[in-house]
Amino acid sequence: MELALIRHPRTRIAADVCVGGLDVELAAGWEAHVDRITRVLAAPDRLYSSPLQRCRHFAERLGTAHGLGPALDERLRELNFGRWEGRRWSEIDRAESDPWAADYLRAAPPGGESYEALLARVDGFLADLGSSFERVAIVAHAGSIRAILVRCLELPPGAAWKFDVGYGRLTRLAQRGGSWRLEVLNA
Repeated sequence: MELALIRHPRTRIAADVCVGGLDVELAAGWEAHVDRITRVLAAPDRLYSSPLQRCRHFAERLGTAHGLGPALDERLRELNFGRWEGRRWSEIDRAESDPWAADYLRAAPPGGESYEALLARVDGFLADLGSSFERVAIVAHAGSIRAILVRCLELPPGAAWKFDVGYGRLTRLAQRGGSWRLEVLNA
């Protein structure tokens, strides 16, 4: 089985704004990323996407190129930052953000979710996915892609930050003999 993990391209929101669960539009020119990914991606058997429009629109266009419609799955959403959503990171009170940064695995932003909760969502997605497909493409966010990588590669949650999953990038995993390995990073 192969998993093609694709992060959505840049959005129209400024880079210094906290965006997790906000449903924001893609920045102009995002279609070029789809065209590039389409050229290097082997035709998937299944296509999944976060329901947020920055992933959904990308997945719909990618799916059209491969004759598939994306299955939208809530479990692929980005981490929910609660009351911090839409605020500039510099405007978030350090009294709120420091405790979260010190224990992001278990702590949650006010009204949001912990990284542990995101991992649980991804665990459910992977369990339901099973291994009945040869090639699966997933259009998602940095947080959910890193969670998939950590779980498939059986790494500790803190290892998620070692993966560069930049905007519009493809990261490929292959399962051979029951274990996963990173085949191509950021193609």
